[in-house]
Amino acid sequence: MSKTELELKSVGQILKENFYIPSYQRGYRWDNQQVEDLLNDIYEFSQNRELEDEFYCLQPIVVLEDENHHRVIDGQQRLTTIYIILKYLEEDISDTFITYETREEKNRAFFKNILSHGLNYDNPDFYYMSSGYQTIKEWFKEKYKEEIFIDTLLNYVKVIWYEVQAESLKKEIEVFTRLNIGKIPLTNAELIKAMFLVDIKEYKSQIEFSIVWDKIELRLQNSEFWYFLSNNPKATTAIDIIFEVLAEQYNVEFKFEISKKDDKFSFYVFDKILKENRKSRAEIWKESQEIYRYFIDWYNNREIYHKVGFLINFNHDLVDLIREYRANNKNIFIELLNKKLQLNVNLEELIFKNKTDIHKTLLLFNLETIQENKNSNSRFPFDKYKNEKWDIEHIASQTDNSNKKEWIKTIYRYIVDREIDKSKVDKLEKKFERFNALVKKRLNIKELNEELKDNIGNLTLLNSKINRSYGNAFFPIKRAIIIDEDSKGSFIPIATKNIFLKQYSKRLSDMMNWTENDILSYRDKIAELLKDYGVKNAKSGE
Repeated sequence: MSKTELELKSVGQILKENFYIPSYQRGYRWDNQQVEDLLNDIYEFSQNRELEDEFYCLQPIVVLEDENHHRVIDGQQRLTTIYIILKYLEEDISDTFITYETREEKNRAFFKNILSHGLNYDNPDFYYMSSGYQTIKEWFKEKYKEEIFIDTLLNYVKVIWYEVQAESLKKEIEVFTRLNIGKIPLTNAELIKAMFLVDIKEYKSQIEFSIVWDKIELRLQNSEFWYFLSNNPKATTAIDIIFEVLAEQYNVEFKFEISKKDDKFSFYVFDKILKENRKSRAEIWKESQEIYRYFIDWYNNREIYHKVGFLINFNHDLVDLIREYRANNKNIFIELLNKKLQLNVNLEELIFKNKTDIHKTLLLFNLETIQENKNSNSRFPFDKYKNEKWDIEHIASQTDNSNKKEWIKTIYRYIVDREIDKSKVDKLEKKFERFNALVKKRLNIKELNEELKDNIGNLTLLNSKINRSYGNAFFPIKRAIIIDEDSKGSFIPIATKNIFLKQYSKRLSDMMNWTENDILSYRDKIAELLKDYGVKNAKSGE
């Protein structure tokens, strides 16, 4: 940089300028709260302003003069938000106020029609922009006078205008990186994107790179795809998962010993690699795309999808899976997955307190049940399974519900088919033991053998939300609720549904109880499907 200029400019003044957002910039990512905070700050300032020359100051806008426009190095989130606010207020603002190098024509069309459209899901930028617009619309609808706000925004809101000169695109991106490295909202992926773009000189190549980047990001944002690969909530920039895996691989390979706990772990690893000339930017990007292709391959192969998804659910290392996949063909990789999936359990001895082994066995049983039908394309929805918090529960209740009021409401609703009055709940609660005994008699409920109550044959995966609706209710009540939820389209794991339909039972004479015969038949089916994973159903010593 050979020159800097620093001054204050009002929003009204900068409306006369043309801004250009280079492709190395992060996408627009202000959430609704950030947009609302800006609106509230400006409004409160307008209500409390006392002096004529008093103004509200926004954070700096850093620009580089370039022919007929200013290239924005820092501040495009604020500029874009101001642009969206002014579009809502239908101010006379040029279509060239902001031009985005990425998807230039699509962006222009988007802003031209922003007044007449709702949420746009075409790409992450359009989603956040359209969501911000809806927030602005609702904010003004509540109570705020547009005339006062417009006057304040145009004349009394100012930005710190910081103009720099850079000798090349590389220097420009270095300025961008240096300005943003300490800002929490900027993710590893956004810094890395700028790092990759340093070596891309041609405009067409920059656009092609950004299109590939957006395609990867959009696919990873898909819930089914994301939760197959991760147990964490989706990140703002989901593509980070690829760079974190690659950085972890490099960190071990080159013995960097950079802490994974650092919130800029992957960026620091790549930066060190470049500084030490271990790899080029092009090589890092190529290997990043290779990892993405592995993810696609796994997702598209039904068997690998279920087996990798199972391992990820139990926190198996992605780097390990990628290393194995890279070194072997698909068939050998599946054999290696099968070895990692070995459970080595005896169903006869598997009880509730062994929660990890129970959980693994039940989940794998569901996955293998789906795959048993080779003509089906159905998949286990890891996104629903993880977001809805499915856990281990008893099929036949182990104890009476400790929340007596809810217990009474559930049983009454099942037997009488309508809600019970609160006053009646209070009366029945005082006679709970008698009420419970009468219900058991009416439903012909039989106590399960104590030794079997906690065995895996009396356990299944149940949704915590659905489970709260019946707690430890009797089998026929649970069965009715499961069938009702399934008929509404709720996700019910296939094995759980089969249990309550008694699909595994060899005798159907008693539909009101989950019996010892049901337990043994259920265990036999688990052992049959999971025999290749070291699961057996035998007494000790057999």
